Parts: sequence; C-alpha cells; structure tokens
Amino acid sequence: MSGTSALPISHSPPSSASYLTTVLCSIAAYFCVFKVLAPWLLRAVFGKRYVSLPDPKRRFLDEAGACTCFSTVMGCWALYMHYFHTDISSTLLRYDYPPVRHNCCILLGFSIADLIAKFVFVGESELGMMTFIVHHLVSIVISCVGVCTTSLPFYVNMGPMLEFSNPFLNMRTILKELGFPALSTPYKVNGILWLLSFFFVRIVITLFVAWYKFAPLMFTSELYEQVDVITLVAIFTGGPFFNILSVYWFVKICQGTLKILRGSRKNV
Repeated sequence: MSGTSALPISHSPPSSASYLTTVLCSIAAYFCVFKVLAPWLLRAVFGKRYVSLPDPKRRFLDEAGACTCFSTVMGCWALYMHYFHTDISSTLLRYDYPPVRHNCCILLGFSIADLIAKFVFVGESELGMMTFIVHHLVSIVISCVGVCTTSLPFYVNMGPMLEFSNPFLNMRTILKELGFPALSTPYKVNGILWLLSFFFVRIVITLFVAWYKFAPLMFTSELYEQVDVITLVAIFTGGPFFNILSVYWFVKICQGTLKILRGSRKNV
C-alpha cells in the first residue's frame, strides 16, 4: 500500500533499562506528590477548607491532587507530540520513538501507583471502585503495549493523551469535597474547561480523527504483516473500550454542565 512506512530504529535507542527506570521513577514520584506536594498545594491554595477536613477526606483529595499533576504532564506532553513531532505520522507502522514510549512509561507507573494508593490509603473513588479498578487495569495493559513495542507510535501516543482532560475532573472532585457550591464561579469555570478539553481530546482527536486516519490502514496487508499482534489487539479492544467510556462520560458531562448553567442548585 502506498503511504504506509516503517522507519528504521533510531541510531542509539534507549535500552530496556531506561524504560524500566522511567516506570520506577514515575511510581516513586507519584508517592512523593501524593504524600508531600499535593497536601502542600491544597493547603496553600484552599487553606482552612482543606485543613478542617477529616484525615480520610484529606487523603482522598491528596490522591486527586496527585492525579491532577500527573495527568497534566502526560496529557500536555502527548498533545504537544501529536501536533509538533512530525516524525510520527498516522501512516507510520513501525518506528522506535522514545518520547512516546517514555510517556507510556509514566502512564504505566502512574496507573500502578494510583491503584496502590487507592487501595492502601484512600479506599474510595467518585467513579465507584469497580469502575476505577477496570479503568486502571486496562490503562496498565495499554501502557505496557506502548512501552514494549515500536508499532504505530502516532496512535499509541493517544493513550497518554486521554489524560489531558483529567485535571479538570480531579479539580471538580476537589471543589466538590471542599464545599464549593455548584453555582460558584470556580465550579462553573472548571466545568466548562472540563467539557471543552474532554470534547477536544476524547471525542474529536481520539475518536473521530484517530479512527478516520486509522480506517484506511485496516484494509491493507502491511498493517497485519508489520505491526505487532499485541498492538493490534490493544487498538481493536482498548480503543473501543475507551471510546465507549468517553462517549458515555461526555453525555454525562454535558448534562451536568447544562444543569449548572441553567442555575440548578444540584451538584453534577
């Protein structure tokens, strides 16, 4: 097929040890943020609202704060690579691109650490523990594929990109738990930013743009000859899994945002 390509491995590709190091550093950094940075930031920004909460609620918000920090880094980095790193085109079937793989390492370490923190220190999730567990387990599998393979870097990069809207989800949780009314300015502004960022990344890019660009590849023999089977399985299963969740959540976000903008006094 014309248009597809498989570029050679970079001259000095990072060793497997460097990717393992990134995963381990991501796990260690998460717990540093969870235990030190997030509580400090929440205390500095929200003062008595945060300090007056009981310990379990503070740990709940500390976890949300840690997730905000990591999601911001991963999502912005992935979005930057999507638009400015022209080395990874949508028709590139195989290429060892370390920036994408290292971002997947951060996602892998974050998903593992957040799962541990949720069970050991927090014990509750606004989405429900079962939904949280399934979501994070799928994230771990998908990020492992991104770390261990060199296939379809353009599409693999969209895994960490899904994190771009999550800081506003976590900020919504923080504002809600701190007692901010649904009609308050911070709550409304955050809700609008969450809606816009979610629509841009999870609906426009990773749903419509991704499948529009990937669809022609599905009808070529090169895709199935050159791309790792595990990557194809991840795309054909993990892709629809997150697409369905994104559409479901987007509908719920729209409904909640409309309620707030119409002046409802009920939280989302």
